Amino acid sequence: MLVIAKGILVLIFLNLSCLHWYWAFGGKWGLEYVIPTKTNIEKAISPKPIATILVAIALLFIAYIYLLLIFNIYINILPTWIIKYGIWIVPSVFLLRVLGDFKYVGLFKKIKKTTFAINDTKYFIPLCAIIATLGFIIALN
Repeated sequence: MLVIAKGILVLIFLNLSCLHWYWAFGGKWGLEYVIPTKTNIEKAISPKPIATILVAIALLFIAYIYLLLIFNIYINILPTWIIKYGIWIVPSVFLLRVLGDFKYVGLFKKIKKTTFAINDTKYFIPLCAIIATLGFIIALN
């Protein structure tokens, strides 16, 4: 069961990383649905390509950590504290994402009628909840 949970997280984080690389280098597919908006026209944030690249790298690194956990490989390159604390930090961050910022994202968002808000409720919150749940299951074992 734990191997399956780790494998699912590896696949999720690899796919999310690939999407962010795609967007960082000019891809447009899906972009209008994933950026929080104040209205259906006005974006709440305008991420720069460097920020998107940093997110892509972070997601790739998280996938790598869960891949190492599948095979119980602990490479001496990484300090053990990264894995020890990282397996708690990652699901905690995604749990916080589920709860949201109380304005644009998450369960307690105030702006609920934009295309992003609808997608957030239908897709992004459940995805983050799955990531958090699987991550906590892995961390507890």
